[in-house]
Amino acid sequence: MPSLLRDRDGFVIGAAVLGTGLGVLNLFYTSDWGWILAVLMLPALIVRAVWRSMPGWLLLSWATIPTLVGDAAVVTRSAYLVVITALAVVAANRTRWLDAVVMVLCLLSPFLIWLLGTNDRHRGSGAWLWFGGLLIGWGFGHVVGRQFTRIDELERTPTRLTEAALAEDRQRIARDLHDLVGDSFSVALLQLSGARMLLTSSPTALEEAAEALRQAEDLGREGMDELRQVLMLMHGGSHSLTPIGPGQLEHLLGTYRDAGMHIHTEVAGDIDGVSAAPRMVLHDVLREALTSVAEHARSAEATIRIGADHDRVDVQIESALGPRRRRAGGGMALAGLDHRVAAIGGTFRAGPDHECWVVQAHLPRRLAGASA
Repeated sequence: MPSLLRDRDGFVIGAAVLGTGLGVLNLFYTSDWGWILAVLMLPALIVRAVWRSMPGWLLLSWATIPTLVGDAAVVTRSAYLVVITALAVVAANRTRWLDAVVMVLCLLSPFLIWLLGTNDRHRGSGAWLWFGGLLIGWGFGHVVGRQFTRIDELERTPTRLTEAALAEDRQRIARDLHDLVGDSFSVALLQLSGARMLLTSSPTALEEAAEALRQAEDLGREGMDELRQVLMLMHGGSHSLTPIGPGQLEHLLGTYRDAGMHIHTEVAGDIDGVSAAPRMVLHDVLREALTSVAEHARSAEATIRIGADHDRVDVQIESALGPRRRRAGGGMALAGLDHRVAAIGGTFRAGPDHECWVVQAHLPRRLAGASA
Protein backbone atom coordinates (compact mmCIF):
# COMPACT_ATOMS: atom_id res chain seq x y z
CA MET A 1 0.00 0.00 0.00
CA PRO A 2 2.74 2.59 0.73
CA SER A 3 3.94 2.25 -2.88
CA LEU A 4 0.45 3.24 -4.11
CA LEU A 5 0.47 6.36 -1.96
CA ARG A 6 3.74 7.84 -3.21
CA ASP A 7 1.99 10.03 -5.79
CA ARG A 8 -1.41 10.66 -7.32
CA ASP A 9 -0.73 8.60 -10.44
CA GLY A 10 0.21 5.54 -8.39
CA PHE A 11 -2.92 5.92 -6.30
CA VAL A 12 -5.15 6.20 -9.38
CA ILE A 13 -3.57 3.12 -10.96
CA GLY A 14 -4.06 1.13 -7.77
CA ALA A 15 -7.67 2.31 -7.55
CA ALA A 16 -8.20 1.33 -11.21
CA VAL A 17 -7.00 -2.20 -10.51
CA LEU A 18 -9.20 -2.47 -7.40
CA GLY A 19 -12.27 -0.88 -9.02
CA THR A 20 -11.98 -3.00 -12.14
CA GLY A 21 -11.76 -6.13 -10.00
CA LEU A 22 -14.89 -5.06 -8.11
CA GLY A 23 -16.57 -4.35 -11.46
CA VAL A 24 -15.81 -7.89 -12.64
CA LEU A 25 -17.25 -9.19 -9.35
CA ASN A 26 -20.37 -7.13 -10.00
CA LEU A 27 -20.94 -9.14 -13.20
CA PHE A 28 -21.67 -12.24 -11.11
CA TYR A 29 -24.40 -10.47 -9.12
CA THR A 30 -26.48 -9.21 -12.01
CA SER A 31 -29.76 -10.49 -13.31
CA ASP A 32 -31.64 -10.07 -16.59
CA TRP A 33 -30.17 -7.10 -18.47
CA GLY A 34 -28.08 -5.89 -15.49
CA TRP A 35 -24.93 -7.24 -17.14
CA ILE A 36 -25.21 -4.41 -19.69
CA LEU A 37 -24.95 -1.83 -16.90
CA ALA A 38 -22.08 -3.76 -15.29
CA VAL A 39 -20.13 -3.85 -18.57
CA LEU A 40 -20.92 -0.17 -19.20
CA MET A 41 -19.36 1.01 -15.93
CA LEU A 42 -16.48 -1.50 -15.94
CA PRO A 43 -13.89 0.61 -17.86
CA ALA A 44 -14.55 3.88 -15.97
CA LEU A 45 -11.57 3.70 -13.61
CA ILE A 46 -9.28 2.32 -16.33
CA VAL A 47 -10.10 5.34 -18.51
CA ARG A 48 -9.36 7.61 -15.53
CA ALA A 49 -5.93 6.00 -15.08
CA VAL A 50 -5.09 6.69 -18.73
CA TRP A 51 -6.85 10.07 -19.03
CA ARG A 52 -5.13 11.99 -16.25
CA SER A 53 -7.10 15.18 -16.81
CA MET A 54 -10.47 13.42 -16.77
CA PRO A 55 -12.97 15.58 -14.82
CA GLY A 56 -14.02 14.16 -11.48
CA TRP A 57 -17.73 14.73 -12.15
CA LEU A 58 -17.47 12.65 -15.33
CA LEU A 59 -15.91 9.70 -13.53
CA LEU A 60 -18.51 9.80 -10.74
CA SER A 61 -21.38 10.15 -13.21
CA TRP A 62 -20.02 7.23 -15.25
CA ALA A 63 -19.95 4.99 -12.18
CA THR A 64 -23.02 6.27 -10.31
CA ILE A 65 -25.72 6.56 -12.99
CA PRO A 66 -25.57 2.87 -14.07
CA THR A 67 -25.52 1.92 -10.39
CA LEU A 68 -28.66 3.95 -9.65
CA VAL A 69 -30.45 2.48 -12.67
CA GLY A 70 -29.41 -1.03 -11.78
CA ASP A 71 -30.45 -0.75 -8.12
CA ALA A 72 -33.73 0.96 -8.99
CA ALA A 73 -34.54 -1.83 -11.46
CA VAL A 74 -33.13 -4.51 -9.10
CA VAL A 75 -30.81 -5.97 -11.75
CA THR A 76 -27.46 -5.25 -9.98
CA ARG A 77 -26.41 -5.70 -6.37
CA SER A 78 -22.76 -4.75 -5.58
CA ALA A 79 -22.06 -1.88 -8.00
CA TYR A 80 -21.73 0.64 -5.15
CA LEU A 81 -18.32 -0.87 -4.34
CA VAL A 82 -17.08 0.55 -7.66
CA VAL A 83 -18.69 3.91 -6.83
CA ILE A 84 -16.90 4.02 -3.47
CA THR A 85 -13.55 3.50 -5.23
CA ALA A 86 -14.33 6.19 -7.82
CA LEU A 87 -15.35 8.62 -5.05
CA ALA A 88 -12.01 8.07 -3.30
CA VAL A 89 -10.13 8.83 -6.54
CA VAL A 90 -12.04 12.08 -7.10
CA ALA A 91 -11.66 13.20 -3.46
CA ALA A 92 -7.89 12.59 -3.58
CA ASN A 93 -7.43 15.05 -6.44
CA ARG A 94 -8.01 18.77 -6.71
CA THR A 95 -11.74 19.25 -7.17
CA ARG A 96 -13.78 22.01 -8.81
CA TRP A 97 -17.22 23.17 -7.78
CA LEU A 98 -18.95 20.84 -10.23
CA ASP A 99 -16.97 17.89 -8.88
CA ALA A 100 -18.00 18.83 -5.34
CA VAL A 101 -21.69 19.02 -6.32
CA VAL A 102 -21.59 15.59 -7.99
CA MET A 103 -19.77 14.15 -4.96
CA VAL A 104 -22.56 15.35 -2.66
CA LEU A 105 -25.21 13.87 -4.98
CA CYS A 106 -23.25 10.63 -5.08
CA LEU A 107 -23.24 10.47 -1.27
CA LEU A 108 -27.02 10.94 -1.21
CA SER A 109 -27.76 8.53 -4.06
CA PRO A 110 -28.62 5.51 -1.82
CA PHE A 111 -31.49 7.50 -0.34
CA LEU A 112 -32.91 8.09 -3.83
CA ILE A 113 -33.41 4.33 -4.21
CA TRP A 114 -34.96 4.33 -0.77
CA LEU A 115 -37.45 7.04 -1.80
CA LEU A 116 -38.32 5.19 -5.00
CA GLY A 117 -39.16 2.11 -2.92
CA THR A 118 -38.30 -0.34 -5.70
CA ASN A 119 -35.43 -2.11 -3.95
CA ASP A 120 -35.98 -3.77 -0.58
CA ARG A 121 -32.23 -3.80 0.12
CA HIS A 122 -32.25 0.00 0.37
CA ARG A 123 -35.02 0.15 2.92
CA GLY A 124 -34.28 0.68 6.58
CA SER A 125 -30.55 0.42 7.32
CA GLY A 126 -29.53 -0.59 3.78
CA ALA A 127 -29.40 2.96 2.45
CA TRP A 128 -27.50 4.11 5.54
CA LEU A 129 -24.96 1.30 5.12
CA TRP A 130 -24.21 2.31 1.54
CA PHE A 131 -24.14 5.98 2.59
CA GLY A 132 -21.58 5.05 5.27
CA GLY A 133 -19.49 3.18 2.70
CA LEU A 134 -19.53 6.14 0.33
CA LEU A 135 -18.62 8.48 3.20
CA ILE A 136 -15.65 6.27 4.10
CA GLY A 137 -14.47 6.33 0.48
CA TRP A 138 -14.76 10.13 0.37
CA GLY A 139 -12.92 10.52 3.70
CA PHE A 140 -10.12 8.14 2.66
CA GLY A 141 -9.64 9.99 -0.63
CA HIS A 142 -9.60 13.34 1.17
CA VAL A 143 -6.89 12.15 3.60
CA VAL A 144 -4.80 10.76 0.74
CA GLY A 145 -5.16 14.05 -1.14
CA ARG A 146 -3.92 15.98 1.90
CA GLN A 147 -0.92 13.67 2.08
CA PHE A 148 -0.10 14.27 -1.59
CA THR A 149 -0.32 18.03 -1.00
CA ARG A 150 2.16 17.82 1.87
CA ILE A 151 4.50 15.65 -0.21
CA ASP A 152 4.43 18.26 -2.99
CA GLU A 153 5.22 21.01 -0.47
CA LEU A 154 8.12 19.02 0.99
CA GLU A 155 9.53 18.39 -2.49
CA ARG A 156 9.37 22.13 -3.25
CA THR A 157 10.95 23.15 0.06
CA PRO A 158 14.61 22.36 -0.87
CA THR A 159 14.20 24.33 -4.10
CA ARG A 160 12.76 27.31 -2.22
CA LEU A 161 15.53 27.19 0.39
CA THR A 162 18.17 26.99 -2.34
CA GLU A 163 16.65 29.93 -4.18
CA ALA A 164 16.46 31.94 -0.96
CA ALA A 165 20.10 31.14 -0.14
CA LEU A 166 21.23 32.11 -3.64
CA ALA A 167 19.25 35.34 -3.47
CA GLU A 168 20.79 36.17 -0.09
CA ASP A 169 24.29 35.46 -1.43
CA ARG A 170 23.66 37.65 -4.48
CA GLN A 171 22.46 40.49 -2.27
CA ARG A 172 25.45 40.14 0.07
CA ILE A 173 27.94 40.03 -2.82
CA ALA A 174 26.29 43.03 -4.48
CA ARG A 175 26.36 44.98 -1.22
CA ASP A 176 29.99 44.11 -0.46
CA LEU A 177 31.16 44.86 -3.99
CA HIS A 178 29.36 48.19 -3.86
CA ASP A 179 31.05 49.03 -0.57
CA LEU A 180 34.41 47.91 -1.91
CA VAL A 181 34.61 49.75 -5.23
CA GLY A 182 31.75 52.25 -5.00
CA ASP A 183 33.76 54.87 -3.16
CA SER A 184 36.70 54.61 -5.56
CA PHE A 185 34.58 55.07 -8.65
CA SER A 186 32.52 57.85 -7.04
CA VAL A 187 35.66 59.85 -6.34
CA ALA A 188 36.98 59.08 -9.82
CA LEU A 189 33.80 60.46 -11.35
CA LEU A 190 34.14 63.61 -9.26
CA GLN A 191 37.71 64.02 -10.50
CA LEU A 192 36.58 63.61 -14.11
CA SER A 193 33.76 66.08 -13.58
CA GLY A 194 36.20 68.55 -12.04
CA ALA A 195 38.58 68.18 -14.98
CA ARG A 196 35.75 68.80 -17.45
CA MET A 197 34.68 71.92 -15.57
CA LEU A 198 38.25 73.21 -15.51
CA LEU A 199 38.64 72.76 -19.25
CA THR A 200 35.25 74.40 -19.88
CA SER A 201 35.76 77.40 -17.58
CA SER A 202 39.45 77.97 -18.24
CA PRO A 203 40.95 76.35 -21.32
CA THR A 204 44.39 77.44 -20.13
CA ALA A 205 44.19 75.38 -16.92
CA LEU A 206 45.50 72.28 -18.69
CA GLU A 207 47.93 71.34 -15.91
CA GLU A 208 45.20 71.27 -13.23
CA ALA A 209 42.88 69.29 -15.49
CA ALA A 210 45.65 66.82 -16.29
CA GLU A 211 46.30 66.30 -12.56
CA ALA A 212 42.60 65.66 -11.94
CA LEU A 213 42.55 63.16 -14.80
CA ARG A 214 45.63 61.38 -13.40
CA GLN A 215 43.98 61.08 -10.00
CA ALA A 216 40.81 59.74 -11.59
CA GLU A 217 42.88 57.21 -13.54
CA ASP A 218 44.71 56.10 -10.40
CA LEU A 219 41.43 55.67 -8.50
CA GLY A 220 39.91 53.75 -11.39
CA ARG A 221 42.90 51.41 -11.57
CA GLU A 222 42.79 50.93 -7.81
CA GLY A 223 39.08 50.11 -7.93
CA MET A 224 39.55 47.61 -10.76
CA ASP A 225 42.52 46.09 -8.93
CA GLU A 226 40.47 45.54 -5.79
CA LEU A 227 37.59 44.13 -7.83
CA ARG A 228 39.92 41.58 -9.46
CA GLN A 229 41.26 40.63 -6.03
CA VAL A 230 37.75 40.08 -4.72
CA LEU A 231 36.88 37.79 -7.63
CA MET A 232 40.12 35.83 -7.26
CA LEU A 233 39.53 35.45 -3.54
CA MET A 234 35.99 34.23 -4.11
CA HIS A 235 37.35 31.67 -6.57
CA GLY A 236 39.79 30.59 -3.85
CA GLY A 237 36.95 29.81 -1.42
CA SER A 238 36.66 32.83 0.86
CA HIS A 239 33.41 33.08 2.80
CA SER A 240 33.64 36.83 3.31
CA LEU A 241 33.82 39.85 1.04
CA THR A 242 34.21 42.28 3.92
CA PRO A 243 37.67 43.88 4.01
CA ILE A 244 39.30 45.48 7.01
CA GLY A 245 39.15 49.10 5.95
CA PRO A 246 39.17 52.38 7.85
CA GLY A 247 37.04 51.88 10.94
CA GLN A 248 36.23 48.25 10.10
CA LEU A 249 38.77 46.82 12.53
CA GLU A 250 37.28 48.66 15.50
CA HIS A 251 33.78 47.74 14.35
CA LEU A 252 34.69 44.04 14.25
CA LEU A 253 36.41 44.11 17.62
CA GLY A 254 33.61 46.19 19.10
CA THR A 255 31.15 43.39 18.34
CA TYR A 256 33.10 40.99 20.55
CA ARG A 257 33.73 43.60 23.21
CA ASP A 258 30.02 44.26 23.43
CA ALA A 259 29.54 40.54 24.06
CA GLY A 260 31.82 40.77 27.13
CA MET A 261 35.22 39.87 25.67
CA HIS A 262 38.35 41.76 26.75
CA ILE A 263 40.57 42.45 23.75
CA HIS A 264 43.95 44.17 23.80
CA THR A 265 45.04 45.41 20.38
CA GLU A 266 48.48 46.42 19.09
CA VAL A 267 48.64 47.72 15.51
CA ALA A 268 51.84 48.76 13.77
CA GLY A 269 52.03 49.98 10.21
CA ASP A 270 49.50 51.16 7.64
CA ILE A 271 46.66 48.62 7.41
CA ASP A 272 44.55 50.91 5.23
CA GLY A 273 47.15 50.67 2.45
CA VAL A 274 46.91 46.87 2.28
CA SER A 275 45.19 45.43 -0.80
CA ALA A 276 41.60 44.24 -0.66
CA ALA A 277 42.19 40.47 -0.72
CA PRO A 278 44.67 40.36 2.18
CA ARG A 279 42.37 42.65 4.18
CA MET A 280 39.47 40.27 3.61
CA VAL A 281 41.48 37.27 4.74
CA LEU A 282 42.67 39.28 7.75
CA HIS A 283 39.00 39.89 8.57
CA ASP A 284 38.33 36.13 8.34
CA VAL A 285 41.29 35.26 10.58
CA LEU A 286 40.28 37.73 13.27
CA ARG A 287 36.62 36.71 13.20
CA GLU A 288 37.29 32.96 13.40
CA ALA A 289 40.00 33.32 16.04
CA LEU A 290 37.89 35.54 18.30
CA THR A 291 34.89 33.25 17.91
CA SER A 292 37.07 30.35 18.97
CA VAL A 293 38.25 32.33 22.01
CA ALA A 294 34.64 32.94 23.03
CA GLU A 295 33.80 29.23 22.71
CA HIS A 296 36.89 27.44 24.02
CA ALA A 297 39.21 29.74 25.94
CA ARG A 298 39.60 29.58 29.73
CA SER A 299 38.73 33.28 29.94
CA ALA A 300 37.20 35.66 27.42
CA GLU A 301 40.41 37.58 26.87
CA ALA A 302 42.60 37.91 23.82
CA THR A 303 45.59 39.91 22.63
CA ILE A 304 45.81 40.89 18.97
CA ARG A 305 49.03 42.06 17.35
CA ILE A 306 48.94 43.31 13.77
CA GLY A 307 52.00 44.51 11.89
CA ALA A 308 52.14 45.78 8.33
CA ASP A 309 55.20 46.71 6.28
CA HIS A 310 55.76 47.25 2.56
CA ASP A 311 55.76 43.50 1.75
CA ARG A 312 53.42 41.69 4.13
CA VAL A 313 50.95 41.81 6.99
CA ASP A 314 51.42 39.72 10.15
CA VAL A 315 48.61 38.99 12.61
CA GLN A 316 48.80 37.07 15.88
CA ILE A 317 45.97 36.30 18.31
CA GLU A 318 46.84 34.96 21.77
CA SER A 319 44.46 33.63 24.40
CA ALA A 320 44.61 31.45 27.48
CA LEU A 321 44.92 27.72 26.79
CA GLY A 322 41.77 26.14 28.25
CA PRO A 323 41.25 22.45 29.11
CA ARG A 324 38.91 21.87 26.17
CA ARG A 325 41.68 22.89 23.77
CA ARG A 326 44.13 20.50 25.45
CA ARG A 327 41.80 17.53 25.00
CA ALA A 328 40.58 18.33 21.49
CA GLY A 329 43.80 19.67 20.04
CA GLY A 330 42.50 23.20 20.30
CA GLY A 331 38.88 22.55 19.46
CA MET A 332 38.87 25.58 17.12
CA ALA A 333 36.84 25.92 13.96
CA LEU A 334 39.85 27.13 12.00
CA ALA A 335 40.25 24.38 9.41
CA GLY A 336 39.09 26.57 6.51
CA LEU A 337 41.44 29.43 7.38
CA ASP A 338 44.54 27.52 6.30
CA HIS A 339 43.04 27.12 2.83
CA ARG A 340 41.94 30.75 2.59
CA VAL A 341 45.33 32.07 3.71
CA ALA A 342 47.18 29.73 1.35
CA ALA A 343 44.92 30.87 -1.52
CA ILE A 344 46.55 34.32 -1.47
CA GLY A 345 50.09 33.02 -0.92
CA GLY A 346 50.23 33.37 2.88
CA THR A 347 51.00 31.00 5.76
CA PHE A 348 48.84 30.04 8.72
CA ARG A 349 49.39 28.29 12.04
CA ALA A 350 47.20 27.61 15.07
CA GLY A 351 48.37 25.72 18.12
CA PRO A 352 49.47 25.86 21.76
CA ASP A 353 52.50 27.84 22.86
CA HIS A 354 53.27 27.31 26.56
CA GLU A 355 50.07 28.36 28.37
CA CYS A 356 48.59 30.23 25.42
CA TRP A 357 46.73 29.32 22.29
CA VAL A 358 48.25 31.22 19.37
CA VAL A 359 46.81 31.87 15.94
CA GLN A 360 49.30 33.32 13.43
CA ALA A 361 48.90 34.36 9.82
CA HIS A 362 51.44 35.93 7.49
CA LEU A 363 49.77 37.57 4.51
CA PRO A 364 51.18 39.31 1.44
CA ARG A 365 50.46 43.00 1.25
CA ARG A 366 49.24 42.61 -2.33
CA LEU A 367 47.65 39.67 -4.09
CA ALA A 368 49.94 38.46 -6.86
CA GLY A 369 48.40 38.36 -10.32
CA ALA A 370 45.46 40.64 -9.51
CA SER A 371 46.79 43.86 -10.93
CA ALA A 372 45.96 44.92 -14.45
